[in-house]
Amino acid sequence: SKRFGLEDILRTHLLLHTGRKEHACATCGKRFARKFVLTAHERVHSGERPYRCPECGKDFTQGGDLKKHLRLHTRQRPYPCPHCEHTSIQSSALTQHIASIHTRVFPHTCSLCGKGFYTPGELKKHCERQHTETGH
Repeated sequence: SKRFGLEDILRTHLLLHTGRKEHACATCGKRFARKFVLTAHERVHSGERPYRCPECGKDFTQGGDLKKHLRLHTRQRPYPCPHCEHTSIQSSALTQHIASIHTRVFPHTCSLCGKGFYTPGELKKHCERQHTETGH
């Protein structure tokens, strides 16, 4: 039997600071510091989505993603903005709200039209929608 104590937890945590990534994906070679992150990543290749929403049937690769998704059905928004009445489903969405609405920070700029975005994903989505043949 394995013994998991504070020493094991500390060792795993320290890997995050050293940058050592001991767990490699057998399919693509991408490396991870934590085994559970590798396990979740491997589902990208296998297509496995073991977490199903009981409300709508949507499947997820990670339990945490299902938990966040369920907030859509329950309308639970546990992250309130300290500056206004806005509430968010995820802490990352609240961070994005504060940066884009209250501090007006847009570090990712479209090279074609100059519009700014808070995340690289938003910029990519903008370019796909606005600057492709199928866009507007």
